Amino acid sequence: MKFRNYKSAIHNFAHSFMSIDFMKSGRLAVNVLIDLHKAGKETKATFDFLNKTIEPQEAISKESVQLMNDYIDWLPDHFEKHDCDLAKLEKLDVTIWTDFKKAFVPPGMDNCKEFTVSTMTNWKADGREEQTIKISQTEIIKENFLQLRIPEVK
Repeated sequence: MKFRNYKSAIHNFAHSFMSIDFMKSGRLAVNVLIDLHKAGKETKATFDFLNKTIEPQEAISKESVQLMNDYIDWLPDHFEKHDCDLAKLEKLDVTIWTDFKKAFVPPGMDNCKEFTVSTMTNWKADGREEQTIKISQTEIIKENFLQLRIPEVK
């Protein structure tokens, strides 16, 4: 086990969590943000994977809990593949957010919206100092998904 492997493992974990794909879960973190947006709340949520909590309260749903549990279930295998000792992980929380008010129609894609999703992952392992990883990526979805949610795999 090399400590530097943790950074790579956690970066990959956070990137997968924020992405619009179904590789690790049939649920999507972006849909949590869409639900908050539809409720008129700040589109920001924090998932604490060690304490198994989600904040704010309005972000907690059957789907968001399933999303978190799917990623918790993946952690042992993911860490093993990165040659990291999961037992030495002391903190792992991912805050994900976007500003749908800044979403825009990309050129030539009239029925779509483009926006930036960001995460800040705080982690601590092996008695070392807490570290932060920030990631942002652009997503494009059908405009009506801002009301309907992106279809998920049940």
